[in-house]
Amino acid sequence: MNQENYSDASLIMLAIIEMLPNSTRESIIDSSINSLYLDYFSAAETLESLLKHNLVHASINKGEAETTASGKPVYRLNITNEGHAILKALKNTIPKQVFEFLTQLSEKKAKKEQLIAKYEINANHNFIITLGQENNREKVISLTLTVPTEQMAKQICQKWQNEANTIYQEIFQLLIED
Repeated sequence: MNQENYSDASLIMLAIIEMLPNSTRESIIDSSINSLYLDYFSAAETLESLLKHNLVHASINKGEAETTASGKPVYRLNITNEGHAILKALKNTIPKQVFEFLTQLSEKKAKKEQLIAKYEINANHNFIITLGQENNREKVISLTLTVPTEQMAKQICQKWQNEANTIYQEIFQLLIED
């Protein structure tokens, strides 16, 4: 990757990490690829460089529920003060089409902040799913389900993320019908 592309890639990734604090490495790389500016290898290389130069920090959050395939807690990424300073100084140099992507990502983030869809495995090897929706930090619905497989848990969480309003309305209708 030449120096100009590396600089743009670094700024894009810093902007994504700033916008999506406490995200996993995989989530940040996926968002970087979705910007259509970076491929997987460029994104992974850029992220490693940002970590190496202390522009991004990786840590395991206390009580981390999400785990890797090997059962270890996932690392969460956050931008450092140095990373903030560089991003603030150079943000206006991000290519226009990427800036538009970042705007869309920000809007998506605001929507996702209102939805809760997560799961964890319990001692009986079942998957406990927590679904919820909030409006102005007030709970609209909170639902906990137990399913036998991770595939079902993922499918339910994804469907909730995509169709929460419709599902909520259907549940509400079922509960108030005579």
